[in-house]
Amino acid sequence: MNSRKSFALAFIIPFIFSTLFAQVSISPTSAFLDSKQRFETILIRNNSDEAQEVKLAFDFAYPKATAEGDIQLIYDDVQQEILHSASDWLRGFPKNFVLEPGGRQVVRVTAKAPRDIEPGVYWSRLVTTTSAVAPEIGATDPTSISTQITMQFRQVTSIFYKSGELTTGLELTGIRPLVDGKQLKVFVDYTKNGNAPFLGTMRAEVYDAAGKIIADRDMYVSIYYDGLRRINVDVSDLAPGTYDLKIKMKSGRSDIPDNKVVPAEEQTIKGIFTKI
Repeated sequence: MNSRKSFALAFIIPFIFSTLFAQVSISPTSAFLDSKQRFETILIRNNSDEAQEVKLAFDFAYPKATAEGDIQLIYDDVQQEILHSASDWLRGFPKNFVLEPGGRQVVRVTAKAPRDIEPGVYWSRLVTTTSAVAPEIGATDPTSISTQITMQFRQVTSIFYKSGELTTGLELTGIRPLVDGKQLKVFVDYTKNGNAPFLGTMRAEVYDAAGKIIADRDMYVSIYYDGLRRINVDVSDLAPGTYDLKIKMKSGRSDIPDNKVVPAEEQTIKGIFTKI
């Protein structure tokens, strides 16, 4: 009698923004299309020692901070999807494939936007789902009890489509510093202007009484709508006392070419905090 039993367990790890620990790496992490450049190539590499099954899909989403400042991808905003989604215009080829260990595949992403769209930036997320190819039936001992664990990795690539004249910008409306142990958590409220996302860098600077910067940190931001952002600064080395704080928001990021970013004026807001 065949006593073999098989149990399949599926673990899905969503929204992996960094490819550092991924079995499959993807580059670039953002792609920009328009009426003149209607296609872009994405390179997918298999860094593991197992063959990987790869599936591609396009889905509308945007990052939004919770009241605590944690970033989440919002996938279910139907109203904004109607206004700003490019998902229906995009195609990826090949859509499904298998990558052998050490292998690579170039994916061609194409856009066919309607001719009558309003000026602005439209976007989608290229969601790449990968999992190790399951062993063929009969490849294991038929008399043994086995457990098959399927790990699925989801990685998200931002795809932007630019149309017409573009503007963007921020107005910083509030700052709330909070010392939490060794960390200074700075919450900044803002409103977003223009018809394009703000792709930029958020910088926090802490000053002593002499006006010298004694702690700082830079962080990439992608801002699509009004909201808030939190930036954490290590203040473990600071002595108890009161300090000045400055937050800067400027367009441009080192991971995106300058000619792909819609420029905006730098914005600054100041605050003060006390470490006890």
